[in-house]
Amino acid sequence: MNITEFAEQIVFGKTLAEKLAAPGRLSIDPNRKHRKPFGAIAAPGRPHGLEMRMSGQVGVTRPRDDNLENEAERGKLLHFLANHELLATELMALVLLKFPDAPHAFRQGVLVTLQEEQAHTQMYIDRMRECGVEFGEYPVSGQFWQVVAPMQSPMDFVSRLSLTFEQANLDYSQHFAKVFRRIGDDATASILQQIYEDEIGHVQHGLHWFRQWKDPEQSDWEAYETSLEFPMSPQRGRAPKIDFNRDGRLRAGLTEPFVDAIEVFRKSRGRAVSVRWFDAGAESDVAGSVDQKTKSLTQMLTADLGLVMLSLTKPDDLLLVQRLPSNRLKKRLMDAGFELPEFVPMGQAQILAERNLHDAAPWAWTPAAVEVVREFAVGLKHELPTWQDRDGLLFRKSWSTKRLIEWLSDCNQLSDDERLEFLCSPDVVGLVVESVEQFEEARSDFESRGFGHLILKPDLSASGRGQKRWPVGGRLRDRELAELTVLFEGGACAVVEPELDRLMDFSILWDSQGNLLDWSQQLIGPGRKYLGSVLGKSLFGCDSDVKRFFLADKAKKVRQVSDWLDQRLVRSGIASQLSSPFGVDAMVYRDVTGELKIKPMVELNPRTTMGHVSLALAKRLAGGVVGQFRIFTAKQWREVGSGLEAMPLVCTREGHWKSGVIPLGDIDSAAKLIPVVLVGGAAVGGATVGGATVGGATVKALG
Repeated sequence: MNITEFAEQIVFGKTLAEKLAAPGRLSIDPNRKHRKPFGAIAAPGRPHGLEMRMSGQVGVTRPRDDNLENEAERGKLLHFLANHELLATELMALVLLKFPDAPHAFRQGVLVTLQEEQAHTQMYIDRMRECGVEFGEYPVSGQFWQVVAPMQSPMDFVSRLSLTFEQANLDYSQHFAKVFRRIGDDATASILQQIYEDEIGHVQHGLHWFRQWKDPEQSDWEAYETSLEFPMSPQRGRAPKIDFNRDGRLRAGLTEPFVDAIEVFRKSRGRAVSVRWFDAGAESDVAGSVDQKTKSLTQMLTADLGLVMLSLTKPDDLLLVQRLPSNRLKKRLMDAGFELPEFVPMGQAQILAERNLHDAAPWAWTPAAVEVVREFAVGLKHELPTWQDRDGLLFRKSWSTKRLIEWLSDCNQLSDDERLEFLCSPDVVGLVVESVEQFEEARSDFESRGFGHLILKPDLSASGRGQKRWPVGGRLRDRELAELTVLFEGGACAVVEPELDRLMDFSILWDSQGNLLDWSQQLIGPGRKYLGSVLGKSLFGCDSDVKRFFLADKAKKVRQVSDWLDQRLVRSGIASQLSSPFGVDAMVYRDVTGELKIKPMVELNPRTTMGHVSLALAKRLAGGVVGQFRIFTAKQWREVGSGLEAMPLVCTREGHWKSGVIPLGDIDSAAKLIPVVLVGGAAVGGATVGGATVGGATVKALG
């Protein structure tokens, strides 16, 4: 028998005896170079019961590890593994048939590997029979065949089978060897250990030829990643939710950088997914024309804070980012329990047009977001939202101010039982001004009512940007008059509100369907800039009188405020204009009489907010543990970073965070802002900034 005849027997044979027969001494087919190339082969020959099924049609799932003490479940797992080995055998025979002109040494290596795969298949069959299971008792998948068999070159073969599926088996075989050893099944563990050692050699063989054929200008990783076409990806070269086997890969000859890269690589497996991205410039985009300074600022914020979306993504999602995270950061995030999505550079969004996409879920729906989605809209199952000018009204602080005055005024008509006495009065909400003259009138009005300062807010801004504190009295200087003149150019307006003695800031949050979620305590620094949020314990770091006020009667006030806003935003239909989650910023303040009050809507955020991020992060905390989501400047991080980085992450057995630091961005020279999660001791104290302890009431010292 020659090699071609032997390979044909394996590929087209209808019995296991034909497929697993030892070849004996094989000769080289003298006519192999004159044979017509093999075309597409939909499926190999199979005996009855072992016919391959398409992905999604198998209907049988692999047994869980904790069920393998059961003999029948053990046999079912071995059935899965035997089919994988049989597929590998058939594919190796196929490569011998498809590429008769491949180097002799390569073909000889494939032939040796093929015979080892035959032996693996037979070992599994024998062992599963001892467990009471016959090969063919369960449906089997043909996934390996579907993605490897269309190979157009030997390079495709080593990329897809040797460096992908066989590399993944370094994880599976070692993992199951340990599981069977732990439950006392040394016979099965011994089989898996032998297969593991053989698989190292198989990967080594494929790697040798891969390096012979790849572009010498590319690294192993670059060449490997570019050699795989969707739905294949390096992610299939690693077993999901099983310990990553670094040692076996290094023994096979893979380099440290290659092993690092595949450990953290993530790509959607072809299911319908959501495309998400962060956008710090949503309000600026709604405003229309933006100066270069603002544009540069929002681009920097978007790049530095883009990974906060990790808290909101699912493993199969696609996350568009301005800056790809490093492998080191990915590893830290995985160690912290994040199941990473696939990262795609924002500038390459058009490559998603050929993907199977469920929907787009940007940080905010704005004209710019609609344009981003147009680049891949053809792949979306859900219709692309449109943008109309009226959609921008909810972003405007003037809208929030007018609505709050209206709602509070209406409440004055309610009975004492219906009215929420702890809400602010309409006269402290603020005024919408459209000129320097109206601004001056507002200053005089607030001065007459006893306020010392006011806050001027541009109609469209976020996170405290553009806000300015002004005294209520005094004459405007020429420079100030020029600033105001520019602000009101083109009919623009602003909101002027009295500076209140704010004691605590919080955000009430809804999902994209308008369902009320929860509330989150915000950390606001000087200049009313957002610094972060408290995670876990409610009102951590607040004064005792605020806690008594806010948490009385099982936090009745926050429930009442939430319901009050829900009636006016959701049940009234206003929120139906939105296609994204949204939130309302509110605050507790002390009025001129010393009484504590709540301003229920400082502003509406008709988009995803850091409050949503914080709620999601808080779910990862261990019970009773306090945390903070914080955004440090690079300067602040230089002061506190070494101390915080020295605090290792400690988790419960279930993976919940107990203490430590989790960075949500690369800490390097390119970053101007550093988003991190501080947990337990790291949140409560342990590092200083200008002599102030990080955490709790000292947060304002960091602004």
